[in-house]
Amino acid sequence: MTPKKLKAAAIGGGAAGIASSIPLVNLVNCACCALVVGGGMLAVYLAMRGEPATEKAPLGDGAMIGVLAGVAAAVVGAIVAIPLAAVVGDPMEQMRSIMEGIEGMPPEVLEALGGEEADIGAALGLIGFLFNLVTSVIFSGIGGVIGAAVFHKKSTLETTDY
Repeated sequence: MTPKKLKAAAIGGGAAGIASSIPLVNLVNCACCALVVGGGMLAVYLAMRGEPATEKAPLGDGAMIGVLAGVAAAVVGAIVAIPLAAVVGDPMEQMRSIMEGIEGMPPEVLEALGGEEADIGAALGLIGFLFNLVTSVIFSGIGGVIGAAVFHKKSTLETTDY
């Protein structure tokens, strides 16, 4: 993997990770992880600029660049989510306040979301990161393959079959 391709994967993945962390913008990911697929496509576009024309699309390279962009998206998204949680608020506290408004909610559930059992938030955060990592790698890899098919320069050599 060349430094140019690694840089392109970092840029595409970083863009997807930041966009996926912004409230309301992240809802675009509800459409088949569109931001993550777009990050993989962006990474492949940046990596393939200036490359020579080929007869076949380099789908393997596109997939690898997309997978690396997916890893970058998950890591950047986790890093950006930390200060965003400080600004927007703690998600566990928001969940607790929502659940307090539900009639018939057992008090044990509310106690589990606060107090000494609040360490569950760290475990949920780790599980969320791992889930995000897996889905980002898969969908960004798909975006990389799509990007390689769309953005590769086709060879101008024409063959005739007579």
